[in-house]
Formats: sequence, structure tokens, C-alpha cells
Amino acid sequence: MRLIWTAVFALAMLQVASAGDDASGPVPFQVDLSQPFTTYTMTAPDKLWSPSLAIRFAYKGAAVHFVRTSLPLKMRDRSVKGAIYQAVEKSDFFYVVNSDAMLKVGATWPYNPGVGGFSMHAPNSRNFIVCFNFVEGGVPMLSSSPVLKGAVTWNGHGDWNRLK
Repeated sequence: MRLIWTAVFALAMLQVASAGDDASGPVPFQVDLSQPFTTYTMTAPDKLWSPSLAIRFAYKGAAVHFVRTSLPLKMRDRSVKGAIYQAVEKSDFFYVVNSDAMLKVGATWPYNPGVGGFSMHAPNSRNFIVCFNFVEGGVPMLSSSPVLKGAVTWNGHGDWNRLK
């Protein structure tokens, strides 16, 4: 009898629980991807840092590099500078450090990329980020606008910072 009740309970939980299907949070964010911006230009030593990091981690795959932009991030009621990065190899992708959000122009919503071994590493300058196991997708932030070349809004977690 106990086995039957356990099975009934497990089936009931499957009907009401769905883990990991929304990365939205309580903090409102906004960025305008249509405004002009500048990006950090990687130096020769910067470009050498990535392969040395891959060797240290025994990583054999391709790396995607994100460079700091001048785009301001609106977080709650304040403006944050230096929090938005653009991918060099995939220019439609932007990474927002403060909410650990990936914005892909043309996507339905921003997403949290922390799946499938995805990892990011930055030198102390934080002018660029090296990304290993880049994945196009992740856990969506459903409380958002579509990601277009214009104003993009989402609700995320203000304390999620992969680079701390």
C-alpha cells in the first residue's frame, strides 16, 4: 500500500512541478540595442590569454570572445556602465554580467546561458570575456520583451554575476 501512495504522490508532483523552465527574477533590466555604442578592441596580449587559458583547462573546443561595450544597462532605477558585452565571433549576441543574461538579437526572450558546461572567464581588467562551451540557448527569462535592435526589457536576478 505504501508503494501505491508513493507512486500517486510522485505522479501528482509531476503535474504541478516544473523545474528550470524560467530564469526570470525580481529585478527589472533594460538596454537599448539600437543606440550607437563602442566596443573594447582586444590587444595582442589579450588574444594570447584565450589559448593559454584553454591549455590550462585542457579545453579543445572553439572559444567565443565577448568585449565590453559602452551600452548603458538600466537596472532598477540606476544606470550601470560596463556591464554589457558583445560577442566578437557572433555579433548578434550580447552578454549582461549583472543578470547573467544572454541576449540574441531576433530571439523571443533573453536567457540564462548556464547550461551544458557553459563557462566564462575574464582577466582582471574585465575588458573581455572568454567563453568555453558556448551554447545558443538556455533557461529563458519569460518576463521579458523580444530581443530586437531597440529597447529590450527583462526581469532577472541582480546578484547573479558569473565573473565575481
